[in-house]
Amino acid sequence: MLTTPTAPPSDLSELACCCVVFLPCEPARTGRFALWRRDGEAPPAVAEGARAELDLALPAADGGVELVRTPVLLLPVGTALPLLTRVRALPDGHRSACFWGAAYELALHFLARGLLLPGLSPDDHDAWRVGPLSALDTELIRELAAAMPRRLTRCRSPPRRRAGCPTRTDCCTPSWTRSPTPSRALPRPHW
Repeated sequence: MLTTPTAPPSDLSELACCCVVFLPCEPARTGRFALWRRDGEAPPAVAEGARAELDLALPAADGGVELVRTPVLLLPVGTALPLLTRVRALPDGHRSACFWGAAYELALHFLARGLLLPGLSPDDHDAWRVGPLSALDTELIRELAAAMPRRLTRCRSPPRRRAGCPTRTDCCTPSWTRSPTPSRALPRPHW
């Protein structure tokens, strides 16, 4: 269910500086976003968020990568995406937060056009997917992928099956399709 984030403006500017990583789950609608700070401090709290620690693969001093136990704020998709859209509008928004805000807006654009296909996830959960996509839609997704920050942080997670792996836009659609919010109240995409 899509909820309105309850972060006050002062916390919003603090959240804008946070790095963001998506934690996929099965089914896709149960995925979460993890927000963390580069200085190792805990990110500000949000009412629907949960504090946790994750092992994140971060750049090491020797130029490699190391796992670092990091405090994070975990947000469900329905809470995180509207918040990331607001962060995207701020001048000091972190590139990863801005990327996920852009992915949200593109997915919302597809949803507003009714581009939804019902189906089943690899573990037989009901699932909505974005589609069918036109050549222009596919090009928009390619542009979004090209804009992805080069070093998105990864966290340690169990291996996933590649077949049926949800896309960046698919993780959002169940939250919107199950929402009691009337469609006229959803933000308009700027395409």
